[in-house]
Amino acid sequence: MTRFRSLALPIVLGAAVLASAAGAFYAHAQGTASKDEQPLPTGMVAIDIDAPENQSFRMAVVDFFGHRAHGSMSGAILRNDFTIMPGYKVIDPRSITHDVEGEGLAVRPSTWANYQANGIIKGQVAEEGGGNVRVDAKFFWLAKGEAPSFAKTYRGDPKELRHWMHDFANEVLFVLTGVRGSFGTKVTFAKRAAPGQKDVYCSEMDGYNTLQISRGKGVSMLPSFEPSGHVWYTKLTESGSYITRSATHGKPVVTGNGLNMGPIICHDRIFFTSTRDGNSEIYSSKMDGSDVKRVTNHPAIDTSPTCGPDNRIAFVSARHGSPQIFVAKSDGSDVKRVTFRGNHNQTPVWCTHGVNKNLIAFTGRDGTLDIFTVDIGNQEYTRLTQGQGMNKDPAFSPDCRLVAFVSDRRGAPGLYLSSNRGYNQVRVITGELETVRWHP
Repeated sequence: MTRFRSLALPIVLGAAVLASAAGAFYAHAQGTASKDEQPLPTGMVAIDIDAPENQSFRMAVVDFFGHRAHGSMSGAILRNDFTIMPGYKVIDPRSITHDVEGEGLAVRPSTWANYQANGIIKGQVAEEGGGNVRVDAKFFWLAKGEAPSFAKTYRGDPKELRHWMHDFANEVLFVLTGVRGSFGTKVTFAKRAAPGQKDVYCSEMDGYNTLQISRGKGVSMLPSFEPSGHVWYTKLTESGSYITRSATHGKPVVTGNGLNMGPIICHDRIFFTSTRDGNSEIYSSKMDGSDVKRVTNHPAIDTSPTCGPDNRIAFVSARHGSPQIFVAKSDGSDVKRVTFRGNHNQTPVWCTHGVNKNLIAFTGRDGTLDIFTVDIGNQEYTRLTQGQGMNKDPAFSPDCRLVAFVSDRRGAPGLYLSSNRGYNQVRVITGELETVRWHP
């Protein structure tokens, strides 16, 4: 279920008005395809052999020396990070047969050349007083010689090991590419808890430390983050819906007649979809729910706002006949259509901090649901998924290297990560999830 389609699905809450309104919303939104719409690309893009994701940097990560449990955990976290990251091949530690510990925290390039290693991460964990530990981590880029290209020491509670290792992986990526990674950041999503009940959760991007955000009966859905890390989401009730925030423990923040759904925090305001004036439009308000302003005003359906760079938003509208992606200034002016292929495009998310701020990811329907991106500057479309079940609800990582999305492929539903070109797809969370958002 995507954010756009979710309003069509029956929700058993004993509220006929809510179900009928939702069905009407979706029926209107489907619209009719324009004759000039070309189909979405039907195959994965041609592989560019010079693209970073196709140049596997062979990374060796050995368990850190010293404290056995903490050292093993440190190595495992780093190996998992670089397994997730496109463009890197983690060397199986079982294939490393020489005396690594006898080598200490240095490297002999001639020895590591036998494994065709490009980079090596080594470290040591030592216990300190009060239950604390000291972790010394080093990264060796063999093309640069025997000296470490980056080294860092961490001290404190061993409960921080995951955080420290994610930080070190991000630093290594910065050394190699000039851009820090997104390891250790968080995603939020909705998940079916029981028949008629859905809740919002938050997790680290690699699937660890999942926390339930919403509580109580009913349906909580369409979550997103504010910059501070608090989660906003929609709560469906028998009388309609309202928007709430984790910091208010589910108490309403944005209310009003009809449906009020899909909050996004953008440019210090809440942007959301509402039918309060009889038609689905985009609105914004202050962070306390006051000063509600109508952003779009069109007889067709407008929904699914998402934050863009340079004081802009993207959203879905059926104003040209079929659901397409549009962009506008945050006050609703200067509306422009940006998708011209496919006849049912929805759930947009904008790359706001990466190298290409023209890039929008979205769900497109061409027989089933799949993930695409479009460069709104040159109209280059890229298909990220095909022939792998239903794929929907994309979200960019803060550096825009990765795209998270929901898939039901091969009977293994869950949250998957992929490069922004569709390579290296890895499942990180299992379950029937929907509407993913990544902390900016």
